Amino acid sequence: MYTWMDRRPSIWYVYPIHHKVSFNLIAEQHIRQIRKKYKVQKIEERGFLHVTPRSSPFVIVHPLLYICGKNVERFAFVRGFMRRVIGVEVADSNRVSMKAVTICNIADALIVPSTWAREAYIKSGVAVPVHVVPHGLSEEFYKPPMEPENDQLKFIKKIKKERNYIYLLFFLWHSSWRKGADLVYKVTERICKERDNVVLILKGSSLSINSTLAFNEQKTILVTGWLSNKDLVALYDMCDIYLLFSRGGGFELNGLEALARGLVVVAPEKGSWTDYLPKESLVPIARWVHPLPNNEYHIGLGGEIDTEKAVDKILSIIDDLDEWKARYREYAIKAREKYSWDKVGEILLDVIDKYY
Repeated sequence: MYTWMDRRPSIWYVYPIHHKVSFNLIAEQHIRQIRKKYKVQKIEERGFLHVTPRSSPFVIVHPLLYICGKNVERFAFVRGFMRRVIGVEVADSNRVSMKAVTICNIADALIVPSTWAREAYIKSGVAVPVHVVPHGLSEEFYKPPMEPENDQLKFIKKIKKERNYIYLLFFLWHSSWRKGADLVYKVTERICKERDNVVLILKGSSLSINSTLAFNEQKTILVTGWLSNKDLVALYDMCDIYLLFSRGGGFELNGLEALARGLVVVAPEKGSWTDYLPKESLVPIARWVHPLPNNEYHIGLGGEIDTEKAVDKILSIIDDLDEWKARYREYAIKAREKYSWDKVGEILLDVIDKYY
């Protein structure tokens, strides 16, 4: 027996199914939203360019550059068998290469998560329409304060209460230079010398942490391994100030997540995060640098936070922390209202509807 679900129009969604990276996590949320209106067939990225479709499918490719850049000629060929192709991408700097532009212009449209990213593609010469569809917040971010289930997190929360610690939080998943790990080290070293009760919580993979500068172990607690969404929220809830020191990035979801749980976020005044951060979060930049040196797609610049001004800002926040946190609880309410995945899904479906 057929239902209306069976009669929905169909979409191919191409993405890295078996590789847990940020692209995978965002793609899964996109698919969840798209399925409210369309049938979705998941396509593993590794097989996409080896298929010659005969059904003239509507295709979303995420991420477009790294999947289709492996063989641009083949992508141009198989594109002729597809009714529509929408690429999903980010811009880690303020400019993309001519190869990236060529790939994007083979598609019918591009989806990016921020106005920063949109401007980067347009200024670089992308001629197809570029639409902004931000990232969203998972349902756990809408729940009351979370108690951790992870034993390490339980201990971290326990000693904070016992010793009256103030926790700075920094996520380092990969690309330590782009994420500003060296800047975090420089700033937190100064902060911890001036305030005995300040500790950095450094969350990331063992590989990413080992690949950067050694942090002062007496003032840093390392958190490695995969956290459940509940423990991730519990980690945010036990921290006070989030250091978004990235030199580039298409959105930086951790900054939005921190804001949504009421952390005071400190970030450079130039970048994709200015879409969602209040002005009080922003610190002047010291210079423009390459966030991803030698990258074949993201060849532009990003703003590097002024570490001296960041130190002054963070010390002033620490000295009046209750007032700052009260203010950011109000910002958290607004962020949760605007960036739920259901609201983001409406934006995403509006874009798809334009081309289907």
